[in-house]
Amino acid sequence: MALVETDPLLDLLRQPFVPGRAEDLTGRVIDEPLDLTGVDVTSIDFTGTVFRAPVVALNARFLGLAWFRDCVFEAGADFSGAEFWHDARFDGARFDRDASFSRGEFFGTLVLDRARFDQALFLDGVQVLSNLSMDRAQIAGPTSMEQAEIMGGLWLNAARFSGRCNAAGMEIHGRTWLRGTTIADGPAAGGNGMAGLIGQIRTYGYLWT
Repeated sequence: MALVETDPLLDLLRQPFVPGRAEDLTGRVIDEPLDLTGVDVTSIDFTGTVFRAPVVALNARFLGLAWFRDCVFEAGADFSGAEFWHDARFDGARFDRDASFSRGEFFGTLVLDRARFDQALFLDGVQVLSNLSMDRAQIAGPTSMEQAEIMGGLWLNAARFSGRCNAAGMEIHGRTWLRGTTIADGPAAGGNGMAGLIGQIRTYGYLWT
């Protein structure tokens, strides 16, 4: 019988969720690809970790703490279809390649404050039950927020979109704060930057521009 090699990191992440306990994975350098496709992930704190290979978490379920603060994703990150049962924190993270959260479900807050996206950002079809916060985020490539539904509110303060921004069908049920944010002109932004974005989204609360 052939021996089955185990991945110590994956084994840690697959441990049963225990309230009040999180795996301390801060400040690491991870050279190998991390594939969490379909995995139930326990509480994790990856603050300051560098991922040199792709991170793929398609349809994963993050059952507890999900902290990726100040992380560096050098080879792309795909969280499409993932569920985050508590706050998902990517504040201060840097994404050198495409970053996808398409169709993700966030039961808490999705925090992208001060995050830097050097290529495309996909937030299309996300459902956020609390707030989407993108304070001073910088996105160099195109951004998709099509059909996103934000129940708590959107905090888009002093963010900078250097590429196209498509938010067709986006709904925001709480406050919408857009002050200080800049968006490049282009067809997907209605041809006139911020005005194009405002024309695409449907807001059900107060709007600050």
